Amino acid sequence: MLVPHVVNEQIAVDAVSIDVTLAGPVLKAAGNVRSTLKPASKKPGATANDVKMPAMLKQDQDVYVVGEKMDYDGDNAKGTYSGGARLIQGETSVKGDSIMIDNKAGNLGATGNVVTMTVLEAKDTKDAKDAKDKKKDRSSSTATAKDFKYDDAARRMVYTTNAHMSGPEGDMIADRIELYLKPSGDELERAEAYEKVVLREQSRETTGSKLIYTTVNETYVITGAPVKILDQCQRETKGRTLTFNKGADSIVVDGNAQIRTQTKGGNGNCPS
Repeated sequence: MLVPHVVNEQIAVDAVSIDVTLAGPVLKAAGNVRSTLKPASKKPGATANDVKMPAMLKQDQDVYVVGEKMDYDGDNAKGTYSGGARLIQGETSVKGDSIMIDNKAGNLGATGNVVTMTVLEAKDTKDAKDAKDKKKDRSSSTATAKDFKYDDAARRMVYTTNAHMSGPEGDMIADRIELYLKPSGDELERAEAYEKVVLREQSRETTGSKLIYTTVNETYVITGAPVKILDQCQRETKGRTLTFNKGADSIVVDGNAQIRTQTKGGNGNCPS
């Protein structure tokens, strides 16, 4: 049995049924939709010249999106997928009840039972002999939330409602988690979390109302009313602001006009 198949410079679609309006084109597909979104064409005068993949994706690779239904507007290079939608490019994936991808503005969004897997470059390896030999570490992060949006102009990934992210920056829970990418789109610049923040790292659990992590100095700054730290021995420390520097391997808690510093290390045994 032949399966309906539509292809042009921007997209290829297979589905149980496809309605096509040539102007645009405008596609409506239903039933086991399988689509391939193509990167910008290198041919002079091609209609796909102005296609722009979200910077969190590779610009020169196809993107595969599946679902039960699809609405695609060729004039705006914008597709909406629903019914167990999933977007895949290499190791990067986005799942949700629905997914929207805008290949004009480079924006991406998902709603309902969102799960994302992203792979970003990390800092240069320390054992490189010179700049020519330097390599980038690659690290993956998994995140879940009710909603997800990527704003290409701001290079910002936003997870809202029951947001949970696990990766090299630690295990983080908050009402809202934001990731800001560097201009290259494949490196993290900073992470922010807001409301009911919980950070788990190095056998500690820290709670607060706001978190900012910057990659340039590998530093977390967490504020709250108050910030609370619970270590592996169930000892609690409170303060207004916590500063945790991964490179220096230290924590500073500022509260009630006193500075208290805790340094990781030792055998991890709890005092009796």
